[in-house]
Amino acid sequence: GKKLGYTFNNRNFHNVSLGQGQEVVAEQALDLAAKEGHWVILQNIHLVAKWLSSLEKKLEQHSEGSHQDFRVFISAEPAPSPDSHIIPQGILENSIKITNEAPTGMHANLHKALDNFNQDTLEMCTRESEFKSILFALCYFHAVVAERRKFGPQGWNRSYPFNTGDLTISVNVLYNYLEANSKVPYDDLRYLFGEIMYGGHITDDWDRRLCKTYLEEFIKPEMLEGELFLAPGFPLPGNMDYNGYHQYIDDALPPESPYLYGLHPNAEIGFLTQTSEKLFRVVLEMQPRDTTMGEGGGVTREETVKALLDEMLEKLMDEFNIAELMGKVEERTPYIVVAFQECERMNILTNEIKRSLKELDLGLK
Repeated sequence: GKKLGYTFNNRNFHNVSLGQGQEVVAEQALDLAAKEGHWVILQNIHLVAKWLSSLEKKLEQHSEGSHQDFRVFISAEPAPSPDSHIIPQGILENSIKITNEAPTGMHANLHKALDNFNQDTLEMCTRESEFKSILFALCYFHAVVAERRKFGPQGWNRSYPFNTGDLTISVNVLYNYLEANSKVPYDDLRYLFGEIMYGGHITDDWDRRLCKTYLEEFIKPEMLEGELFLAPGFPLPGNMDYNGYHQYIDDALPPESPYLYGLHPNAEIGFLTQTSEKLFRVVLEMQPRDTTMGEGGGVTREETVKALLDEMLEKLMDEFNIAELMGKVEERTPYIVVAFQECERMNILTNEIKRSLKELDLGLK
């Protein structure tokens, strides 16, 4: 705004947070701004579903004959499901759209947590090494609790709205406590972070216990002796500058896996299954519905399927002849027994594939 010669005083800048009957204020701001060439920010328009059609008309009305500097910025939370989208198409089509997607994976979440601070933050406390160590551990803790949601009930029993405000306030509390105490009050800090800042969101006893356990692992006296691992293969870094910490995350953080959250690798199965099901559902929904592509419109869906089907049947391997294999074996070690069991299972699978493909072929005919 300043670069464009705008000063954000109330005269040429209107910020309206919607809800609680603010619609009239918003309409007045739009009328004035269109005439005078001001900027208007309308926050949280998803809270005023009934007013959105009036907003659409109002924006259409001002789209012609308004001051050339007039601008409207609109923000909204994403809808939980496609059928609950309420923002009128007219508004969406006439807007420049920017979406802010939450990062996925520990690497992106840890960088994003650290992005809330800068070199000045790191230097503001007189107890530099304690402050930096606990700040980095808090960033890791924040990334863990936020990203653990993806594991569903294995992550948290309920879904909690942990946000960056929890992290920045925790760092302010940390600063105040370190400046006021000669010894690092680990217990007090863990209590404030785990029961109040983050714990304030938590309603389930087991989740509260989990949150407490994380903090007991990440924030303890050993962190200053260089003996603390935030995850297997990821030690807490020593005293570095701000860019050094970002670089350390890139260099030292192990690849994404449930181990980074203190979970067993199997915890990922449910999450990956869900993700792939969602992907397949979207792909299916995007497929054309009609079976022919108009007059002489190239290959039909059936022909594509038939070609794939023939190719699969051709590639399908023959069954294992178990009796013949057994004849070749001298002694049946556990390894051999397992191999036979797998051969039997494979035979069942190939038979089923063959049977269902033939059935599909008959269906196509």
